[in-house]
Amino acid sequence: MEVIEKVISYKSTDRFYLYPLGDLHLGVVHCDEDLLRAKVAEIKSLGKKAFWLGMGDYGDCITPSDFKRWDGKILAPWMKDKADNIGPTQVKRVDEILSPIWGQCLGLIEGNHDDNIRRYNHYDFMYELLEKANRKHSVPYAGVSCFVRLNFKRENSNEAHDIIIHARHGEGAARTSGARALAVLRLAMSMVNAHITLSGHLHGQESPDVPERIILKNGRIKSMETIATMTGAWIKAFMQGVPPCYLERWGSPPSTLGCPRIVISPQNNTMVLEKTRKTRTL
Repeated sequence: MEVIEKVISYKSTDRFYLYPLGDLHLGVVHCDEDLLRAKVAEIKSLGKKAFWLGMGDYGDCITPSDFKRWDGKILAPWMKDKADNIGPTQVKRVDEILSPIWGQCLGLIEGNHDDNIRRYNHYDFMYELLEKANRKHSVPYAGVSCFVRLNFKRENSNEAHDIIIHARHGEGAARTSGARALAVLRLAMSMVNAHITLSGHLHGQESPDVPERIILKNGRIKSMETIATMTGAWIKAFMQGVPPCYLERWGSPPSTLGCPRIVISPQNNTMVLEKTRKTRTL
């Protein structure tokens, strides 16, 4: 488990935007690269007011030696004729797409796809991605799970506010919305001082209400309200007119495309969870 700390200067009216970006699965035709690039542009446009945390599974990273999931028919067009060079080709694409916002990255969590290609194919995807990112900006490795402390310090004042994030890529194969909600709720209940709990892997955006925590702070009894959410995905589990991916073959539920956004107002100690819903063409 890793710990990342970031000090952020703010004015009383400032709002900041946190984006958890994970489960991109770049490399298969089912990845919505246009949607992902649009989100990258949105983050870039907000400048220092926006930051993002990588939630893992950046490339699909499935190779021909994976007899369970490999299907050459679902490779993205730019992956054609690259079956012998899966890892390097996909890490290059991830770097290309995320390059405009490396300077706003809090850290990169490692996902199971990122780990499996290292364990079974001797290609350290995370090492290579971090090396590329750190040629441009300082981007820390966030482990399989991490705490992130955002220390907001008000300009020309001694006032400061902490927002603590606990995040992990996630695990399991929950198929119902209730099971996914329970997974992130269980995670939130075990990390009691986290204001924000983030979990990926299951490709949903369930965000159960977390029971209030009653805490003692500076001699005062306070109510600590928190946010817990799954962080979505950028791979379509179902897609018309192309060969089915492993998600459809296994009967997984449709992915909730995109990611949530958390708006933080440090002066008021408030957090707002935002999620966009629309009808999409698959």
